Amino acid sequence: MIVAGVVVAAVVSFVISAVLYATPPIAALVSRTSTPRPGIGMPVQMLFVVLRGLLAAGVLAALLVAGDRHGIAAGAAVGAIVAVLPVTILAGAIVHENVPIPTALVHMTDWVLKLVVSGVVLGMFV
Repeated sequence: MIVAGVVVAAVVSFVISAVLYATPPIAALVSRTSTPRPGIGMPVQMLFVVLRGLLAAGVLAALLVAGDRHGIAAGAAVGAIVAVLPVTILAGAIVHENVPIPTALVHMTDWVLKLVVSGVVLGMFV
């Protein structure tokens, strides 16, 4: 049952990213302020998003199981706690690498949403 939850959470995570980054103002901002890595096509990028979603959901599932936590509220809480990590990393990118704040905020929003929602989804399976 947990493996199914991880897969569902990864799919939901992918959909969240797809919707967020396809939103016209977000798409315009990211295309204006980001430089795509040459030679990596869209299918590979999308596969990478799915793999990251699987890994993130796996970590959330492991934390829920290790903490003997169950349910939607526990999943959301664990997702929110883990969301501190990408927020911290992206804050560092703003300070140390001059990443534009609006772009970093988009990426932060993406990860916070994905982790909290993935936690909620996993909470339904754990």
